[in-house]
Amino acid sequence: MSRATRSLRVTVLVTALATSAVASIAKAQATTSDQREGYAPLILKLPATARLLSLGGAQVALRDVDAVFGNPALVGTATALAFGAERYASGATAGQFASSSTIGPLGIGVGVHLLDAGARYGTFPARSEVLTRENVAGTSSIAATIAASLTWKQLRWGVGAKYVEERVSEDRAGGVAFDIGASKSLQFLNSTVGVAVQHLGPRLKVAGRRESLPAQLALGIATAPKGLGKWFDLSGTAELDVRRDGEIFPRGGAELSYVPIEGVAFTGRVGGRRPQLREERPIAAGGGITIDRFTLDYGWEALREGAGHRVTVRLR
Repeated sequence: MSRATRSLRVTVLVTALATSAVASIAKAQATTSDQREGYAPLILKLPATARLLSLGGAQVALRDVDAVFGNPALVGTATALAFGAERYASGATAGQFASSSTIGPLGIGVGVHLLDAGARYGTFPARSEVLTRENVAGTSSIAATIAASLTWKQLRWGVGAKYVEERVSEDRAGGVAFDIGASKSLQFLNSTVGVAVQHLGPRLKVAGRRESLPAQLALGIATAPKGLGKWFDLSGTAELDVRRDGEIFPRGGAELSYVPIEGVAFTGRVGGRRPQLREERPIAAGGGITIDRFTLDYGWEALREGAGHRVTVRLR
């Protein structure tokens, strides 16, 4: 068996890991609607960019500007700027901005992710029906993050701090949360493994009600693109999230790129997930076009009613 064939099989195996786990764990664990709709703010449970969305939300091992939203240990591994927006079936919109760079040995990243789901504010914590139904009380929430990473003892380590907020009626529930992560590059398939403890912080409080953050442990792997013939590259990523209540959420996806000439690439993506929200569905997909340092990504996700459509622009 050739090395290329072995690499292809392992890449496909990594991609299939999360997809198969979605079905098996979803059947084994019956999560009630109340459990799915708990925790706040809602923005922390939504993928931040089109690429992350189309890969099922798997982000803890991806070396990209997206790392500021997933694993602070990988901040600075890609110097880039990204911004974008998503439109949901209800008319709600989400926006995102992120940048990453290096200063000496440090990787530095900043990111902002926000949700606007109508002017009429409803219950706390906000329920995901604001993404699919037009005539429900809405919400707005935001997460603004700054993160830094450093290599020590052959591992990358990172920490991120963020201000999170969810608005209910005329009151706002706001506070500070933290992410802590580590990652390591492997020679095997030139892959990256990552682990992060996400959304650590005190409960949010508003109008006499307190709600915990959706803290979780995330573990994952991402393979670097591997050549399939002359013009195609394939990569995959898989992740397992263990939420604070013990619920397990697998997710993952694959990317296939067609590179006709150097500096130009057309990419297709498909992803799967066990939904954390009642209105989400397991399937996501998308694609992108890269021309030199410019990339335009599109992501689509199936929802209980309609779908979500996200577009992200990345500049390297």
